[in-house]
Amino acid sequence: MQQERQQRGDGNKGPSRRKKREKARAEPIVAYNSMVKLGVLAAPCVLVTAVSLAAALTGRDILGGGTMLHIAAAMIGGLTTFTLLQMAFDKKPVLIIDDEGIRCRRPDVGLIPWNAVVGLGTSKATLLRRVLMIAVDDNELEEQAARHMRRRVGMFAAFSPQAAKFEGQMKGWPSIHVPLSYFSTPVNQLERQIAEKVQFHGKKN
Repeated sequence: MQQERQQRGDGNKGPSRRKKREKARAEPIVAYNSMVKLGVLAAPCVLVTAVSLAAALTGRDILGGGTMLHIAAAMIGGLTTFTLLQMAFDKKPVLIIDDEGIRCRRPDVGLIPWNAVVGLGTSKATLLRRVLMIAVDDNELEEQAARHMRRRVGMFAAFSPQAAKFEGQMKGWPSIHVPLSYFSTPVNQLERQIAEKVQFHGKKN
């Protein structure tokens, strides 16, 4: 009787443990922007804006292009600073990967369902550092998201040989590149989490 109870007990534990493992695997990946990383990126932009604006107001030719160049530099630096700080103070998740698909807010394409995903991969990019590359079948997307994706074909291939190779493998499918280096989760950890969810560099059958 004791052995029978033990066997029953073990049998009850088995499904429970499997359910826990399945639940753990089903946990979504949620990524937020890092205030610290984006603040560091914004600091030199603030300096450029301040110096350029001061030079324009005082008439000093620091950049060697006259007042208009200094005003332009101040405007570009200010706009970049504003964008980076806006991203830094954004409390909403930027990237969510769950059982429904991939939700991305930067770039803002909304939900990419799994049946629309042609391939995924990660790459180093000159301007965006580490990025997640997502190639999609735009016929499987809602119209607004599909139009957004079609405009992005080949946009980032020049920034990285890896990105160019990925887009070549995808044979013209539109793709987006999501910057991973700006997230609060370390890039290596995020890549491992994504690798557990999907098969990198896969192709749609």
